[in-house]
Amino acid sequence: MKNKKSCLLILLLIVSMVLSACGTSNSKPKDNESDKNTATQDSEAMTPLGKYPEMVTINVAKTIAANPNLVDGQTPEDNILLDWIRNELNIDVKVAWQAEGSEYNNKLSLNIAAGALPDMFIIPAENYLTFRQMVDNDLLADLTDIYDKCAGEYMKSTYESYNGKNLEPLTIDGKLRAISSASLGYGHNILWLRKDWMDKLGLEEPKSIEDLQHVLKEFIEKDPGNNGAGNTVGLALSAVKPVGGYANQYGAEPIFHSLGAYPAQWMQDENGKIYYGSTAPEVKEGLKVLRDMYSEGLIDKQFLTRLGTGETEALLTSGLSGAYFGPWWSVPGDIIKTDPNAEFIPVNAPLDANGKFNHLNPSPTGDLLAINKNFKNPEALLKIVNLSFDMYRGFNVEGNKAIQPLIDKGISRVALFPTGNFNIDYYDVVPKLGKLTKGLIETGELHEDETTSDYDRAQAQYAKDYVDGVNKDKNHFKAYERRYLSSNILDTPENNPVDAAYCYTTESSARLKPTLDKLEDQMFLQIIIGEKPLDYFDEFVEQWYKLGGDVLTKEVEDILK
Repeated sequence: MKNKKSCLLILLLIVSMVLSACGTSNSKPKDNESDKNTATQDSEAMTPLGKYPEMVTINVAKTIAANPNLVDGQTPEDNILLDWIRNELNIDVKVAWQAEGSEYNNKLSLNIAAGALPDMFIIPAENYLTFRQMVDNDLLADLTDIYDKCAGEYMKSTYESYNGKNLEPLTIDGKLRAISSASLGYGHNILWLRKDWMDKLGLEEPKSIEDLQHVLKEFIEKDPGNNGAGNTVGLALSAVKPVGGYANQYGAEPIFHSLGAYPAQWMQDENGKIYYGSTAPEVKEGLKVLRDMYSEGLIDKQFLTRLGTGETEALLTSGLSGAYFGPWWSVPGDIIKTDPNAEFIPVNAPLDANGKFNHLNPSPTGDLLAINKNFKNPEALLKIVNLSFDMYRGFNVEGNKAIQPLIDKGISRVALFPTGNFNIDYYDVVPKLGKLTKGLIETGELHEDETTSDYDRAQAQYAKDYVDGVNKDKNHFKAYERRYLSSNILDTPENNPVDAAYCYTTESSARLKPTLDKLEDQMFLQIIIGEKPLDYFDEFVEQWYKLGGDVLTKEVEDILK
């Protein structure tokens, strides 16, 4: 019976083919031409900015801007960027829902549980574990081949600046399951000192911990800021987190890093063993340094009472303190209101025994942008990002003319872009702009490349105008300090960037971390101010493991296997 049915099917197919061949002489070429056109259209669609032959509708979830500043009738659901995406790519973006902060996370979790994910959505950086669980449950589209074909030149070049580190955590079992927002490098703490005070006292830039202690002692005892005897305080330090992780403004991490310790980070030793940085023996050495500095008055004696960063910054802007640790951008601009001749200088210090300035790299990824596995056109994600940032960065000249007036009026990019706060930029953009500014100031030439923006040019000019005395206001002062001074010491030979082994949460983090973090923060504070003996550190390590640190360590090990 089966053979008879097969024969009948073959006969019908033959008859169909014969009848087709007996039609008009131009019917077959038309069919071929149609097939060829369809193939060409499909091929064009599978390019970074290729337009779909038919409208593709994509439903997105996005975060709400805190201050959207919706000008000229623009809304997140209906704006000129979405019009361009529709006209240029034939993609109709619909906002399925939007929320902010924890509400966004909750709503995304509900969507996952209900099996009702939007087509495209952000997975916030802190929810990397959610991403891994979505991959395990096969909820996300595979972007591997699509990335090769449809990622634009700008996207690929920015991602290449991360040396693959930002896509590696998103590539599971050889498949790329999301793309990452920029996680810019060089945001680590450096030492900031009052240069005018140092010049007045004839002090050299410190290199070692001992050198730093000497500078602080000179500041306090010789009072170059004319604060009066006993009024100048030492190193400004955070009361909330005197020791933390990456880019912890007013934290003392560089002291620990110079001793080979990396608190508050998951690290891997030379034998491949995973450990939590705050439990390493070298941390005890760093605590002894800070404890001694505090007892000698080289650290602000009242730092525990300054619970807000504004209170700590006030020490610097008022001229009572001339030293702190902070990122390249952190110089207190209001200092020139108090003292127009004030100048802070950034220093890579303290150095380790080998003359290197150790510092952590940031997490390799920012927020993640992913697409539902069931969405028919996953490449639309890349095409939307390509066009949006070509317009935003000015590579698409006409597109930039369309949106730049809105940006100049202060509209939030989060509100305007269908991808919200998702951003792509070069890992080394900060030192890159530092070199641009340095060239303008020192040679009078602006060595631009295809990525140089109007903002970059303006900041470089602001810095030069400050140096030339054309304008000495707060904004020009900050451009000089940030774009000329600090940005040009971040990528010098003495720098030794260090990668953490793991930068995300684990399954038990929500349950265990609050208790462990409180224990850790209290330990640092209590030992620094002398409330607990130095040997309490050993007790802390034991408690940390007993209260769940062993569980978290095992979970990190399992993730990294």
